[in-house]
Amino acid sequence: MTSYDAKGHYQQEEIASGYDAERFRGARGAFVDWLERRLLDQSMEGLRPGCRVLDLPVGTGRMARYLESKGHQVVGSDISLAMMQVAGELSGGRAVLVRGDGETLPFADNSFDVAVCFRLLVHLPEEARLNVLREMSRVARTRIIAVYQPHRMALWWLFYGLLLRRQLPRYFVPPNKLPTEFSNAGLRIVRSHTLLRGVFMERAYVLEPAGG
Repeated sequence: MTSYDAKGHYQQEEIASGYDAERFRGARGAFVDWLERRLLDQSMEGLRPGCRVLDLPVGTGRMARYLESKGHQVVGSDISLAMMQVAGELSGGRAVLVRGDGETLPFADNSFDVAVCFRLLVHLPEEARLNVLREMSRVARTRIIAVYQPHRMALWWLFYGLLLRRQLPRYFVPPNKLPTEFSNAGLRIVRSHTLLRGVFMERAYVLEPAGG
């Protein structure tokens, strides 16, 4: 398994307890939350209600609760016990949570119909990203939804970093390199959706096994 900063960062209880408030409070945070839910809806389009879905990483359970509200059966997995504790509390104890490292998931092959990955890959170096993609492909029969941030030279990041003085995500993959990354993980792109073109440039890639 690969070592990277986020693996330890999100283990901290103070980070987990303040995660949602820092990112999704206020009008802007609520707007981003709505955009990400819309992005998930677009990426899940065509799947029947009742799908068995892996939410990796589950974090505070925000996406897992939304997927459950749509009628899906969700299992959340995360390396951080602190984040999973918050997810359990916010679900009223109803969440199905399994601790695991995304590079070596504790699930059998084809355990899920879909694997969903929001807000993780930008934290991972290449080796770890490929391992996570391969593991999602191993455990999900039908579809993998992987959200990537734009390349570091995107205008949004210039605004975000230079004007807002926010720390930029550490790892970026140029869009023209992504087909090769997916191919190396045994996946191919079916389609993709942008969070908000020209402003928030995160893009969800809908993937399936290359042989499918």
